[in-house]
Amino acid sequence: MKRVLRSAWLILLLCGLFSPLRAHHNTQAEYGPFDSSFITVDGVITNIKWGNPHIAFTIEVTGGDLPPEEVGQRWQVNSHPVNVKVAYGFSQDEFKVGDKVHLLAWRHVRGIKHLWPRAIQVNDGPLKSNVRYSDMIDIANGTFESLGIEPAANLNGSDPIRAGTATVEKLKTMGLLDEQGNMIWPPPGR
Repeated sequence: MKRVLRSAWLILLLCGLFSPLRAHHNTQAEYGPFDSSFITVDGVITNIKWGNPHIAFTIEVTGGDLPPEEVGQRWQVNSHPVNVKVAYGFSQDEFKVGDKVHLLAWRHVRGIKHLWPRAIQVNDGPLKSNVRYSDMIDIANGTFESLGIEPAANLNGSDPIRAGTATVEKLKTMGLLDEQGNMIWPPPGR
């Protein structure tokens, strides 16, 4: 009996140790670096999963940069965990089955029908950033404002290190980092 209990405890311990590893994803490994080029995709939401470990919704493609044979097909749009998505300025009530979406998105590097949004527009709402580190890269490169994207709600005060050393140096030179090295956005005087 002691052996059975010891085995059960060992199994529970191992499950507890390894379960966080299964839920972790490296979005840059799956969709490319934050500064890689993206495509536009238009579609209609057919299904929504608003929950952890990641929010996801399915769209039926209606247009954009995908090949014409992809129109009418269903693609999965993956995103952040709920707390990150909310911190970026999104709420669950913004997404409903039947809503039209316009995405700036990265395709999955292995060619599966999954997208990771750079920015999301629902119906005729604003085009909202889904990746604050890409905001930082685009700001440093001088291309952010031309994209017409509303920045992530938590961009200001964020640590830019995940945007890369070159981006951090550019932002510093531009005077867009505070004394702690965190992002200042919008710029002073704007």
